[in-house]
Parts: sequence; structure tokens; C-alpha cells
Amino acid sequence: MSKITIKDSLGGKLEIFKDYGKHLFLARPHGFINPDLLDEDLKNAKEFSQECPDHWTYCTNTEDVRLINPFNILFLKEIKKLQKLKEIVVYAPGSINRLLIRLITPIFQPDRVIKNKKEFQLFLEEVH
Repeated sequence: MSKITIKDSLGGKLEIFKDYGKHLFLARPHGFINPDLLDEDLKNAKEFSQECPDHWTYCTNTEDVRLINPFNILFLKEIKKLQKLKEIVVYAPGSINRLLIRLITPIFQPDRVIKNKKEFQLFLEEVH
């Protein structure tokens, strides 16, 4: 897996990792998830969806997120529309992030929410 993008913006940071062999796009935000970072994430995910030869997985690791922008739901709905997307996986070890995911379930629901580090590591090893 190669790190492609690092972007710092307004109290937040975004790292993006792409693995074309495993058909995996991994976003790892830090701090405050602001609209600038969401735009960068969506731009890279769109590129990945066009370049990836087969169905792919969008994954986000929220372990270093401190504050979530309430408009993230609109962003996730855009991710859901991308070409050849197989599933959206969210690693949310924090109870607050999981609560927010449950609250938005009527509008958007990820395909899978992973709660612990060991399960997340196993997912990263086995995804294809």
C-alpha cells in the first residue's frame, strides 16, 4: 500500500493510501475533518475509482479524528455513487464516532463498521 496524499488544512490532516492490488482506498483523517479535507478525499477516491481495474473498497480510519463536521454525511453519500464501489468500511474505535454513525443511519449507512484495532488489522490483511 502506498501513501499518495498528505494534506494539512484548518486543524485537520488527511493521509490517503491506495492499493490497486487489493483494490483498497484508505483515508486516514486526523484532527478536525473540514470541507477542504473532504474535497481532497473525494477527488482522490474518484481518481481511484476510475483507475482501479475492478470493484474496490473505500475504507476510512477515524481513530485520530477529534471533531467531525456534520456535513460529512453528504460527502459519504457522494462516495457511495462512485464507479465500481464494492463497500464502504469505517474503522471507528471511539464510542462517540460509532454513536454518530448510528445517528446518521437513516440517511447513510456504511457497509461495515469495525470497532477494534485487531479486527481492523485483520481486515487490511485480508481485503481484496
